[in-house]
Amino acid sequence: MKIDTSAKDYILKKGGKVSITYHDVANTCIDVKTIPEVSIGAPKNPDKYILLNIDGIDVYVDKFVQDKEDFTIKLNKVFGFKYLVLDGWKTI
Repeated sequence: MKIDTSAKDYILKKGGKVSITYHDVANTCIDVKTIPEVSIGAPKNPDKYILLNIDGIDVYVDKFVQDKEDFTIKLNKVFGFKYLVLDGWKTI
């Protein structure tokens, strides 16, 4: 897993911790393709996550998320609103 430079700066300014959470939406009547959510801070239940330290940033990765080495955390901006995304996620 990698963190691009702008995302790294943003995360460090916000405390240096980030969580990647997969929201399971199984058993719904429609076909939903979701990507993991990237949020600032440690999760409420860290025992359900794998803790990685990447470039001085604590990254809590949901145990459901596989192939962590192919992902990049990036910072997106829309109308001045900044948010983190996980690039490289493939839905099956």
